[in-house]
Amino acid sequence: MKSEKVVIDTNATSSAFGWDFQSNAAILMALKNIKELLSLKVEGNIEDIEILLKDNKNIYIQAKSQEDPTPGTNTYTKLKDGLKTLINASNQRDYEKLIYISNINNPLKEKSLDYFWGNDYAIYKYSELKEDGQKIIDKYIKAAATKYNLDLSKLDTTKLQLCAFPFFGEDQETRYRIISSSVKRFVNDAQLTEGLAEDLLSHWQKNFFQNSTQKKVKLTKEELVWPLVVLSSSVSEDNPFFEDYDQGQITEIKAKYSKYINKKSEQFELVSKVTTDYNDFLKENRDLKRKIASQTFIDNHWSNYCSVMENDRIDSEITEGIIRLVIFQILKNRFSIENVKKAAGL
Repeated sequence: MKSEKVVIDTNATSSAFGWDFQSNAAILMALKNIKELLSLKVEGNIEDIEILLKDNKNIYIQAKSQEDPTPGTNTYTKLKDGLKTLINASNQRDYEKLIYISNINNPLKEKSLDYFWGNDYAIYKYSELKEDGQKIIDKYIKAAATKYNLDLSKLDTTKLQLCAFPFFGEDQETRYRIISSSVKRFVNDAQLTEGLAEDLLSHWQKNFFQNSTQKKVKLTKEELVWPLVVLSSSVSEDNPFFEDYDQGQITEIKAKYSKYINKKSEQFELVSKVTTDYNDFLKENRDLKRKIASQTFIDNHWSNYCSVMENDRIDSEITEGIIRLVIFQILKNRFSIENVKKAAGL
């Protein structure tokens, strides 16, 4: 009688270092696939890292790390355990890729493959590895399947990849140098100042560590990239928008609603609607100069966005002013917004 194949629960606990590696590996892989990305999960139901792409394509990633990146006695144990969960993932759902990612500087502990790995991020398909490397992977696939009674019928090694991600050291600049470079490339693609890259990476890492006790993080692409827009937003009293308000109203708006206005000005759905509406307005009013056009748009269309605040407790006397300022903030930042959307494929 044929034995019943089992399904494995891969939600394992991680050390602080392991969670740090896993989180940064997730950011790295998300950025590598940013144009096609829909959402990112860390500690998903199936794998350590789950990336959902357009056209319902899934990438499942198993992350293994150690504080000393030198290959040692645990290298093959980690490889076997990683392949075990990737085999399990292959039986759960259709997939585009299965990836084993590690900070071990030769994740197969094979001297003939030393030149494959260096001081930078490197990823190879199973088919690109030398025969010695393929034999090692085959050996531990078979060992994992035998030990855990796993079905190999849906494991397609043409979709299997091996990745080395240098990540070690107590010094943050050393540990995060690879992921920092990746974030800088994304910020440059968005045509924003490179100095924002450090703030963006810090925001992402803080977001992951705030969720480290729950060990489950899910972000849509919009949630992942939108902090770039947030970093360039602020409410200033020097804003020409305030010219039509008395000092008492200005003080109240700044004291009570600055954070609220910034938050509203950064909401993806609202930003998309305002910028689309404004672009349509410009097409219909080509004779208007841009400075006049933005003010005319706000004057004529601010009431279209009242529903944005219908459930919020805003003093009625300044509701119109706040809506107008939210729209003003969005229009002021629209070029940065469009560049971020273009870089991320939104």
